[in-house]
Amino acid sequence: MSAMRPGWTAFAATAALSIPLCGASAQLLPPANDSAPAASPVVEPDALAGQGRIVFIDETADAGEIFDLEPAPLEFKFRNVGGGPLTVTSIKPTCGCTVAEMEQKVYAPNEIGTIKVTFDPHGRQGNVARTIQVFTDSITTPAKVVTVKAFVKPVVLTIPSDIVNFEAVNKGQSATREVRVMGRFPEFEVSRVSITDPMMYETEVVPIGSAEVMGETLYEHLIRVTLKDDAAPGNHASTLTIRTNDERKPLFSIAVMSRVIGDLELSPVRMTLGRLAVGDTFERELRVRSRSAQPFELTGAAMSNPAVAVDFTVEPVDPENKSEWIIRAKGRVLAVAPRFNTTVNLLTDVKGEELTPVQMNGVLRPN
Repeated sequence: MSAMRPGWTAFAATAALSIPLCGASAQLLPPANDSAPAASPVVEPDALAGQGRIVFIDETADAGEIFDLEPAPLEFKFRNVGGGPLTVTSIKPTCGCTVAEMEQKVYAPNEIGTIKVTFDPHGRQGNVARTIQVFTDSITTPAKVVTVKAFVKPVVLTIPSDIVNFEAVNKGQSATREVRVMGRFPEFEVSRVSITDPMMYETEVVPIGSAEVMGETLYEHLIRVTLKDDAAPGNHASTLTIRTNDERKPLFSIAVMSRVIGDLELSPVRMTLGRLAVGDTFERELRVRSRSAQPFELTGAAMSNPAVAVDFTVEPVDPENKSEWIIRAKGRVLAVAPRFNTTVNLLTDVKGEELTPVQMNGVLRPN
């Protein structure tokens, strides 16, 4: 098992990768007959004389440097060094990536036991440490904590590893993000990419060649993802699917998130009703303005929800320059809705923003 490379630690932290474990099997503990601590002659109070006591031969199991696709089997050995029987009442890993099991629960004095652990590195990266809590019926050792360690490397290295984020892009503008995909043999290639919203995005694959990454030679393809300039305002979520010729990881996906900022800006961004009872009336107001200071028409607002009855009125702040409007809502609560949330659509003549949604929410309780 090779030693961990410090350079990979820095690279993994910089790239923010998600990297799992390869099929490495580790016998981390020496044979029990020559390394297990023998029961020491300890003078104990009478109340503890018949108690079991757990002592682990090694409280850390290190899988070393491993790839990210296959679970790694490890084990922890322990001895009951007390004067009475020891019962292991439960084992609780602190992560779903770690599974621990035992063949028996009760151990006689001086008996050796084994906790077998399977560590799944999928979705992990770099240096990984996970703990396991071991609980017993012993007064002196009611709980012990052991640790699984590994340095996880990807079979296919992807930067970024989980999300292509377009953050905030103004309406009418395009933007491009890049995804680096690197394999471990000279013939490695990205054979195909697809995205769930091809009307909004374009994709391109560019072979780059070999690249030195912290002392390793990898083989890179670059994926360019472009958000088109006619993307509609709002928050959008898509999925980029990548196919490779590495049979160990032939198919995987990365989330694509984008936020397209329209010309219309709301203040406040939502109508909050707060806590109201059936029969209560309410009045709320918001403003909508053009970020580009261009005049526009706001012809009304519409919503449909049986829990409330609402009338909307709209008027420009300055009739001579209709770049900002006021929307007033007057309504009454008709029904109980503990988690009231509905959409109010503002009707405008702004291209691409003809229906501008505003959320109305609150807690509508009985009278």
